[in-house]
Amino acid sequence: MGDFYRYEAQGGVKPRKERADQFQFLDLTEIRKRYIQFENAQQVRVTLSLPSIHCSSCIYLLENLHKIDARIRSTQVHFGRKEATLVFDPKMALSEVAKLLHYVGYEPDFGQSNTKKQRKKTFLFQLGIAGFAFGSIMLWSAPEYFGLGKENPGFRNFTAFLSFIVSIPVLFFSARDYFISAFKALRSKSINLDVPITIGILALYLQSTWQIISLQGPGYMDSFAGFIFFLLIGKWFQNRTYESMAFDRDFTSFFPVAVLRLIDDRQEIIPVEALHEGDEIHIRHEEIIPCDCILLSDSAYIDYSFVTGEAVPVKLEKGAFVYAGGQIQGVAARLKVEASSQRSHLTQLWNETKDKIPSHQLIRYQDRLAQYFLGLVLLIAAISSIAWYVIDAHQILKVIVSILIVACPCALALSAPFTLGNAMRLLGNSGLYLKNTSVVEALTSIDTVVFDKTGTLTDPSSYQVRVISDQLSDQDWTCFVAMARQSTHPLSRALSQVYAHLESCDLTHFNERKGLGIEAQFANQNYRLGSAIFCEEQSSGGSELFLKVDGRCAHLQFVSNFRTAEIQTILQQIGAANCHVLSGDDQRDKEALLTLGFIESQLHFKQSPQDKSDAIAAMKASGKQVLFIGDGLNDVGALGSAHVGVALSEDMFRFTPSSDAILDAKALRLLPQFLKIGRYSKNVLIVCLAFSLTYNSIGLAVAISAQLTPLFAAILMPISSITIVLISTLLLQFKFGTKLKN
Repeated sequence: MGDFYRYEAQGGVKPRKERADQFQFLDLTEIRKRYIQFENAQQVRVTLSLPSIHCSSCIYLLENLHKIDARIRSTQVHFGRKEATLVFDPKMALSEVAKLLHYVGYEPDFGQSNTKKQRKKTFLFQLGIAGFAFGSIMLWSAPEYFGLGKENPGFRNFTAFLSFIVSIPVLFFSARDYFISAFKALRSKSINLDVPITIGILALYLQSTWQIISLQGPGYMDSFAGFIFFLLIGKWFQNRTYESMAFDRDFTSFFPVAVLRLIDDRQEIIPVEALHEGDEIHIRHEEIIPCDCILLSDSAYIDYSFVTGEAVPVKLEKGAFVYAGGQIQGVAARLKVEASSQRSHLTQLWNETKDKIPSHQLIRYQDRLAQYFLGLVLLIAAISSIAWYVIDAHQILKVIVSILIVACPCALALSAPFTLGNAMRLLGNSGLYLKNTSVVEALTSIDTVVFDKTGTLTDPSSYQVRVISDQLSDQDWTCFVAMARQSTHPLSRALSQVYAHLESCDLTHFNERKGLGIEAQFANQNYRLGSAIFCEEQSSGGSELFLKVDGRCAHLQFVSNFRTAEIQTILQQIGAANCHVLSGDDQRDKEALLTLGFIESQLHFKQSPQDKSDAIAAMKASGKQVLFIGDGLNDVGALGSAHVGVALSEDMFRFTPSSDAILDAKALRLLPQFLKIGRYSKNVLIVCLAFSLTYNSIGLAVAISAQLTPLFAAILMPISSITIVLISTLLLQFKFGTKLKN
């Protein structure tokens, strides 16, 4: 696809001069705020509705806008919603962005509430007109079908002209999207799937028009109208299937998100969608801000790397506007909700986070195959026309049109998206929520699974806490519990639960050292909570926390309970030889892990976050395809290093944007089945591709022999796409649907 479009200096569609200032309203501050999702000194992010999006050509053109105007940093197209998210230079006015989109033929629609309904209404009109014309022409052509037309040439010519009149709106309204798409492709010296369809439409229509005008008969107007009608039915079915597969998901589709709302200094847990403007919320360290807010705390550090990719926290003062998608760093913040939940916005950010997996290799392969097949079809059509010119010149039009229609590689192009999309939906329904279909591709080759221990193999909701030594005052304990409440680490959560009766206090200079601990200040005293190394104490082994302030220390030990049933199921089905453990703790739990079935040489303890990342890199270097599963707290490096990084989710408060997938802890036992689904989806894709190629080859052979009319070719083409959807859905559902439910 690298050379899919080549732009010349005067490329694109010129806007009409009288509308050159039509987007100036976007530069008004109040109106501009409605569309800006994020803005800082480096970039502006906005999502606009572009109703003209309708094919892969549109996607490629829009996602390469930066080649036309360097001020556009990036573009992500959401095909199902016909929207595009653009990141651009702050020096570029929003009105200029809109003008650029209008220039290349994709004028934004700012009537967002009615856009989707209007698109559906227009499409239904197109479908209705094509269907009416098809039925009417078929009725008027009935005498011709029974060989009665020659007995009354006047009536035949009259009905032929009626057919011609009815066909005009079909050509210029119902079929217009195909002409536009083909024109854009040819203008850029490329070929897309709409080019052969358009050639077939024009050849069929022009030949039929000539026959009607020259009084030779009704031509193929019934085939023409039927062709457009069945094409639109196929497009309708495709769009409905995309919607049902929820490619543009929001959070309610895959995992719950909740937030702490403050009411009279009392905290309550509520779903994010229950937030209303004016509510006050409490966001803790490393939790994502779910909606646009005003900061009520004196100050806060916000990490916008989820939005911008830059990991340097920004300090905001009281009263500052905070965009959805920011992550609190350090002391928890109090905020006032300014807009309703931005779940779909956060999901969009999660889906678009840059991925280390080479995206859509299978889709790129089948797209390349579809392009080669398309070129072959055009070559076969040319050769067939020459052959039939010698055999029977009257059959040339029928043969060419039938070839171009029946051999359209639409089903070929849809095989990978629908197969991988169905696999992703099946996994999501069972508790494994993938970022995109690229992760399904990566699952097809996984042969090694690496586990974090604390919070992954152990159940963080069932720790037993023992105080080994205690030199702290009551005030010290209050401060340490306040620190624990800022953190979402399993041991911190266990500590805060045990001492939930203690009141909180206002901490300052909160800081976290990944894999070591956290520190903060209160009343000019420095408090440390974390590992023995971090607190400069002697470790006694196991899962433990040290609390230290001014030489005084408390030592807490946590006895963990393993997820025994889940672990044994995984080891039996995946194989202990393919499972490793990377733990930051010492070897106290070694015997318990060996009893569960792990192999001693594959248990690694006292691993820092960097050690985990390096260990996974070494496995990859040896040729292994690695899936890492952790709680997402100190495992960001490991999640990023593995071919597939899976964050285990226990609660409703946080998720890990750096991961490729989120796994509901309740579904951990299904991990072997999830890997089988990934591998099986590749086989299903091969079946779909084989079916599509066989189907097109048989149809091509029949069309070349002049035994297939354009009308039946038009009926068969959408049937092939529908069949691909059924194959990919039923094979996966029959193979795994019942097992996953059980």
